[in-house]
Amino acid sequence: MKYSLALIPFILISHSAQASIAPYDYISSIKVNGIELASPVPASQANALLNRTPTQLKYEYSECTGNTEFSAQTKEKYLKFEIFSEDNPQVKNDQFYKNKNSFSQLGQTKGNIWLEWDQANKITDKIQIGQKTITAQYSFQQFKKDFPKSAKLAENNLPAYVILLPPSVLKSALKTPEDYDLPYIGNLAFTFKNGKLVKFLINQGIAC
Repeated sequence: MKYSLALIPFILISHSAQASIAPYDYISSIKVNGIELASPVPASQANALLNRTPTQLKYEYSECTGNTEFSAQTKEKYLKFEIFSEDNPQVKNDQFYKNKNSFSQLGQTKGNIWLEWDQANKITDKIQIGQKTITAQYSFQQFKKDFPKSAKLAENNLPAYVILLPPSVLKSALKTPEDYDLPYIGNLAFTFKNGKLVKFLINQGIAC
């Protein structure tokens, strides 16, 4: 499986005492351009996350997870659409995916959305976490107000994490947080430099 460079700190943190999700703030809903990303999203909605259409997709089969992945890169962001077979019982054979190169061709196929804004000053999407809004001007001062637990663990120019608990794991994760670790659970990664947001990621958690 290919990892973004931004995922490398996850691999390092997973071996530390802070790997458990317990010390962090959590959310159970995040919407980008009105689309809920805490649960699998139909491919037909995904173009609304790229701000342009049609978009040529890059196909990849992950030997690590056994999942099919499609990705797209724009000037503003990187998007990965990760497909789990259990979310798509209508697809009987993985060969279905091999000749697809657009979200419109994938139709109602569901996938988990990963998003990366490598330069946060280029964020133009509407990003909503409950009543909180993430914009290109989002600051560490606001982060401390919005996510005080996570802010205590934050360091300048390193990812600060907020845990993303989808409805399917919410109850069990809150009951036994020690059983859930970064990077194996969904999360938001905020990177601040000198008090300003410089990078923002929505990660769905790695499986291996």
